[in-house]
Amino acid sequence: MTKTIIIIIIAFLLTSTFVKAQSETDSLKQKTTLSIKEKFPRTRALNFEYGQSLSRDFNSEIFAQDFQEGEIKAQRTFSASANIPLYKTRKWSLTGSLNYQFNELEFDNIETTDFTVFEQNGIVDFHNFSTALSSTYFSSLFKKPVIYNASLIVDGNDKGIERLKGLVGLSLIMKRTERTTITLGAIVFVDPTSQLPFFPTFSYNHRFKNSKWEVDFILPQRLLFRRFVGENGRFSIGSSFGSTGFYVNVDNPNFAETFEYSQLEIKSGIIYEHRFNDYLIGTFQGGLQNFISNRLTEKAKPTSNFIYENNQDATGYFKVGISIDPFAGKKKK
Repeated sequence: MTKTIIIIIIAFLLTSTFVKAQSETDSLKQKTTLSIKEKFPRTRALNFEYGQSLSRDFNSEIFAQDFQEGEIKAQRTFSASANIPLYKTRKWSLTGSLNYQFNELEFDNIETTDFTVFEQNGIVDFHNFSTALSSTYFSSLFKKPVIYNASLIVDGNDKGIERLKGLVGLSLIMKRTERTTITLGAIVFVDPTSQLPFFPTFSYNHRFKNSKWEVDFILPQRLLFRRFVGENGRFSIGSSFGSTGFYVNVDNPNFAETFEYSQLEIKSGIIYEHRFNDYLIGTFQGGLQNFISNRLTEKAKPTSNFIYENNQDATGYFKVGISIDPFAGKKKK
């Protein structure tokens, strides 16, 4: 599952997480859009992020045989995204997205072998691009608000276009009160390489009585406890599930030319967001990063058919970001 897919999953999940709107479709749509942007920076008009995970040891296997081991001194990531509204009606909207991601890994203490995947002493880097077309439809089901979503994604790297992917899903708002929102839904991926081809979605958002704190739970993406700090700040503590993915071109006649590397991870720690003005928002987060699955699979093949995997020790990480949204207004508590 690539980073692009994860971004679109979260954008879809957020359309159902913080909805505190009126029954009317217009109000639901407007408040849903605002809450998406408040909760996930990559859904804003422009977003830029730089992240770095710290040193950790790793060992790897290829075709289930011991392969290389050594140290990842650092892993650096820069991403830029743009979301462009293309068309909208009272119930339906169409959005185009452009994404760029740069990954740089610095290795050390690796023994030289006759063949290498991408691990080698020194720095290796990867450039990935993607574009997506996403459609969202607001309606009702069983007399409850429901949000349908479908996305089509084309991605590649600096060598050219690689793959076409998609997803479809729905999210039903089961409960909505002044302090609590509960949703239930499902997402299906049109992508044989996805490590999670289908999963149900569930979200629970609750503001505690007589408290500034709220709990924000989105299955399977995150569990956060959050509160506002002053008029323009917001502090969160908890864990989130995510992915880093990129294409790897292997220069060896015995292997396919292009592979996909998929790194699933859980990040636990703190997040602080600050709104400098109505259109400019900064974000800082840091803590502990745990790696769940790190696999290399031939392009367009199921992830279960991976040829290579590695195990990485937990390590620290941090990320800083800035986003610009000329359509946003100041968040009201």
